[in-house]
Amino acid sequence: MQRFRALAELLRKRIDAGLLVPGDKLPSLRRLASETGCSVVTVYRAYELLESQGLCQSRDRSGFYLCDTGKASFHRFAQDMPVMPADNVRALDESLARPHFYAQASAATLPADDCVDSEGLNKLLRRALLQTQPSPPHAADGHPALVAALLQRAGRRDLYHEPEQVIVTRSAMESFNLCLDSLRQSCAPVLVESPSFHPILESLRHRGIKALEIYSHPQQGIDPEQFEHILKSTDVKLCVLMGCNRFPTGVTYSRDTLGRLVAAARRHEAIIIENDMTAELGYGELRSPSLGEFDSDGRVVQFGGTTSYLSSAFEIGWVMAARHAPQLSANRHLGATHLPHPAIQGALAEYLKGRKIERDMRATCRKLIQRMDQGIALLKDMSAGKVAVSAPDGGYMCWLRGPRGFDSMKLAMTATRNTFAFIPGPFFSPAGAFSNFMALNFSAPWTPERIAQLRRLMDRVYGQQE
Repeated sequence: MQRFRALAELLRKRIDAGLLVPGDKLPSLRRLASETGCSVVTVYRAYELLESQGLCQSRDRSGFYLCDTGKASFHRFAQDMPVMPADNVRALDESLARPHFYAQASAATLPADDCVDSEGLNKLLRRALLQTQPSPPHAADGHPALVAALLQRAGRRDLYHEPEQVIVTRSAMESFNLCLDSLRQSCAPVLVESPSFHPILESLRHRGIKALEIYSHPQQGIDPEQFEHILKSTDVKLCVLMGCNRFPTGVTYSRDTLGRLVAAARRHEAIIIENDMTAELGYGELRSPSLGEFDSDGRVVQFGGTTSYLSSAFEIGWVMAARHAPQLSANRHLGATHLPHPAIQGALAEYLKGRKIERDMRATCRKLIQRMDQGIALLKDMSAGKVAVSAPDGGYMCWLRGPRGFDSMKLAMTATRNTFAFIPGPFFSPAGAFSNFMALNFSAPWTPERIAQLRRLMDRVYGQQE
């Protein structure tokens, strides 16, 4: 499908969803081009197509405005909208079928192994293996010592829960899937940010769940007014948001924005699943902000895990389920999912409650800041200042916008093992947008080999035909 036709179809679906009403001014050419990664010419052709179909009209020196198209059918929209256009799904599946690309894309979601000194954790695990006893009978959803340690760390961020509201799982994504399967309403779409943490989009896609996206600006994040408009005008009752050290942009929403998002969800009786996986990796504030700070009635269900800031060998996940804990706990047991090994739970409990983790996290964040700054400087130097990149507040991912005409999925299909690992932009959008964007992991040391790989990548990015 030609790009301007795909963009026109995306806009038509937004109209069908009620996100735009008759009389509304459509986004400016430059704004929509920035949001979608298309050129201004492509956006203009999409608007021309919509105008020829009677959906909008142009006004001199003002822009395009939506015409009265009759009552929008949200139910038709919910049935018809794919999680990702078919062409992009095929390209994604074909790229994942290539072993080296699959391995690179998977590795790009994890921090480098040297970010945390795991020797102390290894010692704790060895000791726990020698001393471990079967989990006590009342530890159905997590070892009490580990639950207490997770609650203690949450309390340092002014997030207060009861022990029975914490559910431990084997990974962060298992925690998310538990939340998704327990809280979503049948047939209703789920609202996600765009760009979004791509494994979440994969969970939605494989379950056949329709994803409705809201654009998240690399600096300002979500527009709370647009968020409330979507909740007001659609059947959405479940949202997946990541307000702190977002993946892949690294941006952290202001506390004002976080508070307004939670207030809007409360007014429209929606539930927010908050992805809190990278909260420990902030560059500035000691106390990372959270949507949960502003939750007074169990509106926000948080999930997270240890793999983003500890060795993946010690991976666990957790859910701060608030008033939804009984439902999630029942679904976990009905699904026959098991807890992490008691020794791992015990070792992590001791580590998370001790002082060493604070020293380790400070050292990790210093490494990430240094490597991120160096990586961004390299990008700008290798592109002669042409590249546009995000300015992360935390985490280890950098969001890069290539030139118009650059196709990150096409590059993913042809990149070799000697090219710097990246994740194509369309992975992060339910509608397959961000075709000229990519996410880069800057958590590893900048060795001569990695610098050479990054240079080869930038040569490919700016060497493609525009």
